[in-house]
Amino acid sequence: MTGYDISTVMIENAREKFKQVDWHEGDVHQLPYESGVFQGAVCTLSIHHFEQLAGAFREVYRTLDRGRFVIFTSSPEQMKHYWLNEYFPDALEKSITQMPSIETVNEALKQAGFTLIGVESFLLDPHIQDLFLYSGKFAPELYLDERIRSGMSTFAHLASVEEVRAGCAKLKLDIETNKIKDVLERYHSRFGDYMYVVAEKK
Repeated sequence: MTGYDISTVMIENAREKFKQVDWHEGDVHQLPYESGVFQGAVCTLSIHHFEQLAGAFREVYRTLDRGRFVIFTSSPEQMKHYWLNEYFPDALEKSITQMPSIETVNEALKQAGFTLIGVESFLLDPHIQDLFLYSGKFAPELYLDERIRSGMSTFAHLASVEEVRAGCAKLKLDIETNKIKDVLERYHSRFGDYMYVVAEKK
C-alpha cells in the first residue's frame, strides 16, 4: 500500500500512525509512478488543496490499472450547516469558498476519463476518532485545544488570531452555560456532514 501527500508534516504524522504504508511526498499533479500500477485509490479530505482538479484526477487515472477511485470530501452546501459558522464565520466562509462543488468534482472526474459510480452523504457520529475539521461536531470542547486546531487547515491557514480568540471565548462560555446545545440543534442538516464520491476506471 502506498500513501502520497505534498505536506512534509502530514507525511511525517502518517508515517508515525501507519508504519506499514509506503509513504511518499510530492505533487499529485505529477505522480512519480508508472502507468497502471495500482488497483484502486482513495483521496481523503484533500481535493480542495488541488490546484487543478482534472489534472490531478488524470494522474490518478493514469496510475490505475483498473479499479475504483474513492474520494472523501465535503461540499460547500454541507459546510454551510456546520455549527462552527456560529463561532468562526470568516474562516468557515474562506474554507467553504475553496471547497469544490460536487458538480465540479464530477465534471473533473469525467474529464479525467473516470466513470462516475455514485455519491453518498456521510453523517458523523459521536465516536469519531480522527481529527479533521468537523470531528468535534459532538465534542465542541475539542476546538478550545490549540494543538487540535493546529492540525486543521481551516484554523491553521484561514483563521485570523483575533477571530480564533473571540470565537473560542464565545464557544467556551456557551459550553459552560449549556447554550451550545441550542446552537447544535439550529445547525442540523439534511445534507450530511461529508460525502463519498466513487468513480471507476474500467
